[in-house]
Amino acid sequence: MGVTQAAADDVAPTPVVSEPVPVVQSVVSQTPTISSDGRYVVYAGAPLLPDDERDSTVFLLDRAGDKVVELTTLVDGIRPGNSVFPVISADGCNVVVITEMALDLFRDDDANDRWDVYTLRLPWCEGELGDWSLVSTTRGTGFESSAADDVSPLYPPAVSGEGALVAYTHRFSGTAPDLTGITVVDLTVPLGDPGRANPVAGAPAAAPDTTFRYHGLREPVLSEDGNVLAFTSDANAASPLGEWGTGPQPGGFATSHVYVWDRANIDPNTNVRRISVAPGGESGDAGTPAVSGDGNVVAFVSTASNLVPGATLPVCDPECPPQVYLFDRTDGSLTLGSREPGDPTLPPVAANLGATKPALNRSGDELIYVSRSTNLFPTRSSEVGGTLDGDIVVTVPSIGTVQRMSTLADGITPAPAANSNPKVSANGRIVVFDTLAGAAYGKPPVDGRQIAIVEHPPVLSLSNLDVGTVAVLFPGPEWFLVLANQGPSSFIPALVEVDNPDFLISGGTCVDQIGVPVPPGGVCTVNLMLMPSVPGKIEGTLTIHEYGFGSQTISSELTGFGGEPALAPSPGGAEAHPMVVGSRDEPMVFSVFNVAFNPVRVKSVRIEGSNPDDFQVGTDDCSRKGIPASEACTLEVLFTPTASGRRTASVVVTTTDGAYTTMLVSGDAHWEPKLAVSNTTAVAPSKVQVVGAGFSPNTPVWVSWADGAGKPTLVVTDGFGGILADVTLRPNDRAGNRTLVAQTADGQLASADLQVIVPRRGGRSNSPRWPGN
Repeated sequence: MGVTQAAADDVAPTPVVSEPVPVVQSVVSQTPTISSDGRYVVYAGAPLLPDDERDSTVFLLDRAGDKVVELTTLVDGIRPGNSVFPVISADGCNVVVITEMALDLFRDDDANDRWDVYTLRLPWCEGELGDWSLVSTTRGTGFESSAADDVSPLYPPAVSGEGALVAYTHRFSGTAPDLTGITVVDLTVPLGDPGRANPVAGAPAAAPDTTFRYHGLREPVLSEDGNVLAFTSDANAASPLGEWGTGPQPGGFATSHVYVWDRANIDPNTNVRRISVAPGGESGDAGTPAVSGDGNVVAFVSTASNLVPGATLPVCDPECPPQVYLFDRTDGSLTLGSREPGDPTLPPVAANLGATKPALNRSGDELIYVSRSTNLFPTRSSEVGGTLDGDIVVTVPSIGTVQRMSTLADGITPAPAANSNPKVSANGRIVVFDTLAGAAYGKPPVDGRQIAIVEHPPVLSLSNLDVGTVAVLFPGPEWFLVLANQGPSSFIPALVEVDNPDFLISGGTCVDQIGVPVPPGGVCTVNLMLMPSVPGKIEGTLTIHEYGFGSQTISSELTGFGGEPALAPSPGGAEAHPMVVGSRDEPMVFSVFNVAFNPVRVKSVRIEGSNPDDFQVGTDDCSRKGIPASEACTLEVLFTPTASGRRTASVVVTTTDGAYTTMLVSGDAHWEPKLAVSNTTAVAPSKVQVVGAGFSPNTPVWVSWADGAGKPTLVVTDGFGGILADVTLRPNDRAGNRTLVAQTADGQLASADLQVIVPRRGGRSNSPRWPGN
């Protein structure tokens, strides 16, 4: 017997969630990374002491107590130097940095270019602050192995989930100082021993000798287990011989591609794969890879125009705007990640101004990137910041949602497009990035970038359940509850328990797949039954837990009755179609069977539970009627939502003897507001009246121009969900076809087009200032 808020094989509806608000650090800081659980954030920043003349040092933020500690402090006897690109391992135990400081006094002679890679194990993992270990070394044994002094400070290092593997970019060779290579270091192998440091698979043995120019191998990223390493290269790393590549024109740079090295595959003929090329050949450069923690999904940036057949890309003029792509290693598919929101099964329309800087959560179902594109959101942000800055965009490709992370305190107004370098926790719940617009977020202005942290927990639903009357000491029918995740981040079940042993958990995906994320738009199930130990009412609470920092729990109240069962419904529950608030769905039909050995009479049919006002009993052939043994009566229930979101209720059918049975009904509802203007053509200066309907009642609504001009106008809907507002057109407003947007913090959205005419100042014969008028 099934009870569900969404059929087990259905996809939950596109979630409507409010935009989160970033929390910005008050100091100069940049290039953050975050631990898997979202507790620890490391970043580079300006030193705090006034006599510290370095440009950059490394800090660690513990979000559990909002404590910040500097990791690369000045040390007596060690020449000061900058430290950049800190990376924290997924378990939050290890930090890897690139630094000029000779933190290993025995092996680092503090000479040449000075840049080396070091790692630090943190105190809560039996480490000690200041106890840095050298990673980048020359070949040799024992103390013959010294600091390499050849690390590139332009590309961040990579570290596996437990910190045992580190990959970094360095000078390819002494004879090719402008060329880069990648070395992978296994820290479980003693320093200087064979096998500790090895070049990335597919690296050429010697510097190139061709008519093309080269950047080299660079930008390594690692999966949590270290078995998947993605990187950028203009050498053909998929060739066992490691041949240098070619480009569109001799004398220019060779084409760069993204490669994936499966380190668990020892076959050099198949363990490296090029993922950034279409069957028809290459048509652009690729780079900036990111890999999901489980290693199954790789994101990258490419200017190629032929990677995804059927995709609508912006015009190349002459350069093609870069786009973010997703490569799925499980099936070899390649999809466009930076796309307009909407049905993911339709041909994609790309971000019209491009996208860069991808990041992925652990399971690869949430993608974050940077974009200035104007076709992703109804409103635009101001165009400030650097060439790689923009909005911080979060998308769930499987359900086609797109969300802006970089909003101001109202959760609506876009922050200036001066944000970059996003990273995300394993469950996608915490996003970190850096910004030049710290003052816009409410922080005192500083001379530089500042890191911002955004938390956007998932919206979960789990119905209460009343299983009705069950025979004492006999197990009743099996029911199932569905935990639905409406996004915008994942939920990871770790423990499912019930506090009354009369309720038996018998399985379900929430139970059988502990630790497997429930992605946005996804569901997991809990199967259970009641075996009453005593007669009478029985109550319990089912709870599904996460573990770790920032974990969530969700509970369901369980009810039943120990006695002689008389009724059994078919089906045990039903799911309505998604509906607009205030509308009515087609009936959900139930048959209620008499399972007793004698005729029974139905006393009543009632709707109870969480949202009883959202459902109505329609045709009722059960109430106040007798049902012969083994026969059934029929009733219909209508979904009539009064509010948005997940709506659930129980239909309770009771006999004159007090036995009862229940059916769980549920549905999803959303608002569908409309917006209109008093006149679709307006001449400035003047006022335009904006009229809206279909919003939720008594709700703040922000009315603004889609192009980001001016400040939003805040109005509150009336008791029927309507708005009425005046928008002032000023003489210096932009003329042309424009759009007004009305939206709420929880995503209700409507727009209206308006042609704005701004007369030229002076020079017209009908102007009041014209001589003679």
